[in-house]
Order: sequence, then structure tokens, then C-alpha cells
Amino acid sequence: MKVLYCTIILSFFFSASSFAQGYIKTDYLFPSSLKNENGDTFGKGDLLKISGRYILPLSVRQNSLGQISAWSATLSGSYGIFGNKKITEQTIPDEIINLNLSISHIRPISQKWYMVASLGGGIYAEPDAITAKSILINGGIFFVYKLLDNLDVGIGAGITNSYGVPVLMPTSYIKWNLTGKYKVTANITNSMEISASAQFNDKFSLKLVGMEMDGMSAVMNIEDKSMIYSSTIMKSYLVPEYKIGKSSTLYLGAGGAWMRSSKLSRRTLKGFWNTFKSDDNNPDFKSTGYLTVGFRYRF
Repeated sequence: MKVLYCTIILSFFFSASSFAQGYIKTDYLFPSSLKNENGDTFGKGDLLKISGRYILPLSVRQNSLGQISAWSATLSGSYGIFGNKKITEQTIPDEIINLNLSISHIRPISQKWYMVASLGGGIYAEPDAITAKSILINGGIFFVYKLLDNLDVGIGAGITNSYGVPVLMPTSYIKWNLTGKYKVTANITNSMEISASAQFNDKFSLKLVGMEMDGMSAVMNIEDKSMIYSSTIMKSYLVPEYKIGKSSTLYLGAGGAWMRSSKLSRRTLKGFWNTFKSDDNNPDFKSTGYLTVGFRYRF
């Protein structure tokens, strides 16, 4: 069954347009204990995650000022295998599959302002328990100001029905880049990454990811109640990158996963607000080692 779902995800990505840009990678978090704030242990577990993303350009136009208006489609997916051992107080799935398709649009509003919007949906579930409730909708809109040539800041709102009823949340948008032999990037949009890299020659570079956040979620039916399981991972790692040809890059990274949350909540508005509270019934995994290997390409 595990091989089947890995094959589905790989086929899902490699069937996309050859004009796309994207990546496919494998992450591994070493075993760590599941503990609450009082230090009580509820077992331990590791995580193997295969994921990828394709961004497919649909249309691109440029105005007289050089500003871009564009439509794109993003295919993303991940398959997580949770190595749970002796976990007694927390319902954590053994496997999660996340597949999502979204449409995004960017357009200028003025010489300094532009808008970024997206809307999508997909399957967030245990592979053997996919139902209509497993389909979640997500989207957002940002109004962004180009403060400097290399710094964009903005504010907006995101929407999701992960908690049953649609929930609208304020969100921020920050993109900052320093380019050259040494590069620094801060990206706080749908996810979060702060990194710096050094280019040693045309083929080899070394990247330090100071902080990166991602995660997985799944709709679950527990005791006839619709629940949402969510896990957020924060990690730091060092990544040697080797360029193959003009557009492809192989990379291998090692570091640490400093946070791996594990929350199970009712799919209600009250359940949404409870996710912001500390709860011994939702203990977190302790820090552990982290490895990643991936392939990235641009056309």
C-alpha cells in the first residue's frame, strides 16, 4: 500500500507540463518522544515524507512599466508515513496523503502596489479513509507594496474550511532577497523560510536554512465525530546543492527538527479557537534529527 501511494504521487507530478517549475523531495525526521508540558511521555515516533510541487504558468502579460499580470496553476502533494510506537494518549494516523490543486493570480494595482490571490482545494486524509469530508478548500488574497526593489510587504486574509465552517484569518506577506555570490532570502507567505546561501562556482552552492515551516493535516472520523489532525514542523538544516545542466539541481540536507506539533481538534469554530490554546491532550514531539534529499528544476 505504501509503495502504491508513493507511485501515485510521483506519477501525479511527472505527468505535468514540461514548461513547469517545481521540485520533488523526501524528508525524514528521526524518532523522538511525544511529551506534554509536564514531561509525561506518550510514546515516540518518526516521520518519512515524500512531497512535491509543480507551478504551471497559464498566461503571462507585461505592461509598459514592466509589471507582470499572470495566471498559474499549482499542483502539490505529500505522502507521510508516521512510525508511531507505543503512542497511547494521542490519536495519530499511521499515514497521511495531501493532494491539492490551486489557481493563482497576480496583477498590478498601481506603480507600487500589486495583488496576489489564490483559490484551491484537495484531499487531506488517511489513504484508506478518503470521503467527501476529506476535501478541503483553501485560498487567500494579499495586497502587497513594493517597499524596495528587493523587499515586498503586504497584508491579506486566508480562508479554509478545515474546521467545518469557512474560517477567515488575517495573514502577512513578506519577501526579501539579497542576490549575488551570497544570497539571503526571507519568505513569509503561505509558508515560511529564512535562508542564506553561498555560490562557490557555476555548479556548487551551499545553503543554510535558518528556519523553515511546513506540515500535514488529515480529516479523521473518531467516535462518529469529524476531527482534523494537524502537524506543523519547524526545522533548520545545511544543504549542499549541485546544479545539473541549465535548470536542474540535486540537493542533500541535514539538520534538526526543533518543533513537531501534533494536534487533534473538532471540526467546529470552537475547535479552531482551541488550537491556539496549550493542551496536555495534544502533546508535541521533542526535537530530533532531520534529513532531506531532493530534485528541483526550472524552465
